[in-house]
Amino acid sequence: MRVRMKHTLGFMYLVAVYAPIEMRKTEEKEMFYAKLDSVLDQCPPRDTLIVLGDFNATTGTVRDGYELCVGPHGSGTRNTNSSLLLNFARSRRLRIAGSWYQRPELHRWTWYSNAGGVAKEIDHILVSTRWRILQNCRVYRIAEFFGTDHRLVVATLKLHVKSRRNS
Repeated sequence: MRVRMKHTLGFMYLVAVYAPIEMRKTEEKEMFYAKLDSVLDQCPPRDTLIVLGDFNATTGTVRDGYELCVGPHGSGTRNTNSSLLLNFARSRRLRIAGSWYQRPELHRWTWYSNAGGVAKEIDHILVSTRWRILQNCRVYRIAEFFGTDHRLVVATLKLHVKSRRNS
């Protein structure tokens, strides 16, 4: 799903996603990112781009080659989905918001398995690096809706206003 919203400085282009889980075939995952690329190709370059949702991928703690998109506070271990997410974020110059802010592990995970007691940070908000509008990103532990196994991820954005001087 995508939405283009007007704000005081222009437009914000929001895209909500649900990526295939790790057990799916690689072709299906690659098709998802190809489709997402085609959706983002329709986004005007001056718009503020935000991609958010369940990517079913952790960022990992090693930043080598991904310094622009992964912050110093990534979590988890990388897998196939992680590589696809990081390559996508790097190619689109998007920052993975949650990895830029230090939080205790308890306040980082966005998904937990009721059956196995596994907790991971797989839901992400990706923000365009062009505008530097990201102020904060956090997970609300209390916000567990309707029996879901996911938590609410919230990013705080600041739109910078440049004054216009008439001469």
